[in-house]
Amino acid sequence: MPSRRLALWIASLALLMASTSVRAQQAPDALTLRAIHASDRLSPESFQGGRWAEKGPVITFIEPDSTTDATHLIRYNLDTEERERLIDGTNLQADDVDRLITIEDYQYSADGSKVLIFTDAVRVWRYKTKGYYYVYDLERQTLTPVASRDAGYQMFAKFNPSATKVAFVRKRNLYVKNLETGSETALTTDGADGTIINGTFDWVYEEEFGLRDGFEWSPDGKYIAFFKLDESDTREFAMTDYTTRYPEYKRFRYPKAGEVNSEIKIGVVDMSAVDTTQSGQPQAITYFNTGTWDPGLTKQEEATDPHEYLARMGWTPEIDGTHRVWMYRMNRGQNELDLLYGDPQSGTTAPILEEENETYIDIEDGKFQFLDDGEHFVFLSERTGHNHIHLYRNDGAYVGPITDGNWEVTRFHGIDEERLVAYFTATRDTSIERQLYQVGVSMGAHEAAMEAERITDADGWHSINMSTDLRYYIDQHSSVTAPPTWTLHRADGTQLSVLQDNEALEQRLAALDLPAPQFASVSAADGTPLNAYVLKPNDFDRTHEHPVLMYVYGGPGVQTVTNRWGGSRLLWHQYLAETYNVVVVSVDNRGTGGRGKAFQDVPFEQLGQPEAADQIAAAQQLADSTWVDDDRIGIWGWSYGGYMTLMSMLTGDGPDTFHAGLSVAPVTDWRLYDTIYTERYMSTPQTNADGYKWGAPLTYADSLRADQDLILVHGDFDDNVHVQHTVQMVNNLQKANKQFSFMLYPKKTHSIAGGTTRLHLFTKLTEFVEESLVEDEPLMGATE
Repeated sequence: MPSRRLALWIASLALLMASTSVRAQQAPDALTLRAIHASDRLSPESFQGGRWAEKGPVITFIEPDSTTDATHLIRYNLDTEERERLIDGTNLQADDVDRLITIEDYQYSADGSKVLIFTDAVRVWRYKTKGYYYVYDLERQTLTPVASRDAGYQMFAKFNPSATKVAFVRKRNLYVKNLETGSETALTTDGADGTIINGTFDWVYEEEFGLRDGFEWSPDGKYIAFFKLDESDTREFAMTDYTTRYPEYKRFRYPKAGEVNSEIKIGVVDMSAVDTTQSGQPQAITYFNTGTWDPGLTKQEEATDPHEYLARMGWTPEIDGTHRVWMYRMNRGQNELDLLYGDPQSGTTAPILEEENETYIDIEDGKFQFLDDGEHFVFLSERTGHNHIHLYRNDGAYVGPITDGNWEVTRFHGIDEERLVAYFTATRDTSIERQLYQVGVSMGAHEAAMEAERITDADGWHSINMSTDLRYYIDQHSSVTAPPTWTLHRADGTQLSVLQDNEALEQRLAALDLPAPQFASVSAADGTPLNAYVLKPNDFDRTHEHPVLMYVYGGPGVQTVTNRWGGSRLLWHQYLAETYNVVVVSVDNRGTGGRGKAFQDVPFEQLGQPEAADQIAAAQQLADSTWVDDDRIGIWGWSYGGYMTLMSMLTGDGPDTFHAGLSVAPVTDWRLYDTIYTERYMSTPQTNADGYKWGAPLTYADSLRADQDLILVHGDFDDNVHVQHTVQMVNNLQKANKQFSFMLYPKKTHSIAGGTTRLHLFTKLTEFVEESLVEDEPLMGATE
């Protein structure tokens, strides 16, 4: 070790020992890494919430018993504070396991006489979606298992409308249980690992379309509509567990960009044609011919398949006396969406609405909703350049816009059809906030929307949960300087009560006297104004040069520059500012959300390139400030932000601009990521080879300079962005003889969390910031 570095190391060690002694004498509420990442003292309390009743400010929720293992189901009036125990959990003694079961989820029958209870749930990727179901008869107070546990986990069980049957998924097949006779019937029998899936989805549909529950009873109970997938031709991916004596493997199907997806179609079971004496009901099942089930296509043909995805499905109200199945069909490029109605008797489909965009169409819950009048539906579209609500007749005839303007509707809450008022959350006043609005609705043909009126008052971020009857809402509000609070309001905005105030946390934060981010604007590489925030230490001296750490996500539709509480991430940035005099800056580059379709589409088919150019341009503007040390500018991010860290460090003027980078769980080559997400923004590698090449950090590994410090971090059980990305980046850096740091977290997923993992991770990242941006001389560097 060179003598100068040895001296620096000794000095640092002395400072560390001294600071440790000082920390030992600090108040318990001092801002430390342990307080942020291994304690709940700086975490906000949350309002438990629940499920809205049909009318009024009334919710139902699950409440653990204070003295036993039981859980109770409670009905609670948020306004009057009246509460009623609907189910006494001490009565939920399950004879098949000889113990009390806990309520983890529940569903009432339509007549309110029975409750379907979900218990002993197990996680499937992100959520606990498999477990065991019981029917609880409220009048008889009896508890009956839906099926034998010995047969396997059950998923997504649902009553039929008359509560005489329960349908559920088990081991990739669809079953129905007759509650009157106790008999169980397999509706499908072809489900099997690696091949057919009935009633639920594969990994990529769950991750990127948000689909898990894949079947639904018709409103009259005559039919069950369900998704069927065939993943036989998809490629398998394996994650390796090295913590065992011999490695063990977790295998699952993961279609990477340009590869074959699962085939998919929608079937309908005619319950009147079910023969309960046989297993499997092919005579009762009709499949819609949507053109999405075509296993004979080659990989090249499938890369441009006009009918590739079925992204949503449900039942219509009665139209001409019949409930139909509605479904979204999309092409492989995800820029064409057909809303189809399927006739459950004939299996024929008819297009009702066709949406097309030059780039891509986002699919999200709430995009499509029927009105209670049985004659209209609303559809959210970006066809005008911004996301807005549009009104249609059920036959697809366009009525007119409900909202319009140069701003985005981010969530549609519903229409009060008695008062003809629509409620929605939007960015009308500023793209860095979310506010609740109302607008009048015309049911006749019209060309322009009425003027919207803002309901929420306070600046900041409002997450709105409206009651079923749209007469009340719960407002979860926060700002960049205030942790979240929950309040109950009437629909006109009148506050009725405070549900959770987090006053104790506010007092602890006030005592810490932490610096607050200041919102600003910087220019993109092409001059477009970009939203930014700057977090300076409290004792900021503009005559002194400060190190700067830029925080980036930068991915499609996502914002980091928002007027909302930032949680532990914000607290860590404040810790860096106060402990090391680091200025933390975040910039929302072109491609991020809240500012319209054209702004978000800039990186289309060139992910990483314009966004990195914007981050570099912003850093260069900062470097021109007298208070910035332009030799000590770093950048860090996680997931897409980890990817952006690498692209910003290694492309264009990045090597001359960024001294250090902290890249956590990064994408390093889009060819390694999944089909649905990647191709939405990049098309396929077969049709956009240059976009994939120049959008891959792997391409630029040899651009890392000797005076740039880099740390790569990944969990090796990351099923989303596989550790393969980082391994291949490591390989390319080593081939180019570049030096860097690397931290691997065994058996950790994309979140890299659990136990003391976050404390370890952020201790490591903090040490890296200190060594690379705070020290006079870097402690790492590439050797040419």
